[in-house]
Amino acid sequence: MRDGSEYKLFFLAGPKFKKPFWIKGIILSATSSDFEEWTFQGLALKPDECEWSNGRMLAGSCYKENDNFYLFYSSSPKPPNLFLESISIAMSKDCLDWQKYSTPLLTSDNKFYGTSKATISLEEQQRFSPNGLHQQFRDPYIFKCNVTNQYLLIFSAASANGHPFFRGCIGQATSRSIEGPYTLLEPLLYPVTEDNEGIFYEVERTQIIFKHNKYYLFFSSWVSSINAKWISNYKEFDLSHSSVYCYVADTLERPFIPLGIPIVPGSGRTGLYGTNFLQDEEGNWFAYGWYPENFTFEVSRKFRVIWDGEIPKILVPDKD
Repeated sequence: MRDGSEYKLFFLAGPKFKKPFWIKGIILSATSSDFEEWTFQGLALKPDECEWSNGRMLAGSCYKENDNFYLFYSSSPKPPNLFLESISIAMSKDCLDWQKYSTPLLTSDNKFYGTSKATISLEEQQRFSPNGLHQQFRDPYIFKCNVTNQYLLIFSAASANGHPFFRGCIGQATSRSIEGPYTLLEPLLYPVTEDNEGIFYEVERTQIIFKHNKYYLFFSSWVSSINAKWISNYKEFDLSHSSVYCYVADTLERPFIPLGIPIVPGSGRTGLYGTNFLQDEEGNWFAYGWYPENFTFEVSRKFRVIWDGEIPKILVPDKD
């Protein structure tokens, strides 16, 4: 996030000796004045003694209001319940000392949201999810609507119904206060194929941006977790793990639809995953994310974004 003339970064980390690396996820932080040179701030959040958050931390987003910082994050219990995810919140005055809420902010309600069949090996299933199910409830992104003046919390989730695997959707909850309570609503977006079958196993790193009097909804997904029925229609459009998907709506009450091809131009060639967009102090847009091949992230203005028209375009150095 950008805080005046300073940038604040929150990122996941895990011990190298753990397989898979995310089994003991923690959240670290850093600051920068130019988005190039960074000062490490240390640990922000780690698993605690609470039964619902003693396993691992997952990604989230930060928001500042009335000189308070609110870090929305996800967490899950220790194995064998590592795939029972929930969303909560921590507050800080200085982005160094964080106070967690003692209870989850949001959990699956089994009405709008449920579980999907986990795409993991039999060995991982025995360790992390004996029933073979994945309760997706993570990647919270907070957005204050300038029309309703309410807070919209969107997140990666699984629909309560649909294909056993392809239930990936973007959940939503609203509140009049940033601290809640939040009311769960039906999914903001549940992409489906022409025959009404889910497209994605999971949608990750959700983000919503208001621009050109429209609401733009972005997310990422591994190609290996996309319904093959849908992939066959987009083979020629730089479809890769780096692809960022974009759906648009005129209001938050109307359905989100793609403007033409639902893939942000240029995104498939960055090599990043979990890409988000940010404006610098001069109002210029750029994209940043994570390099999954070598477990590093890109935190610079390397990937400029042109957003003069309806759809943003990511410029890839030496290619555009």
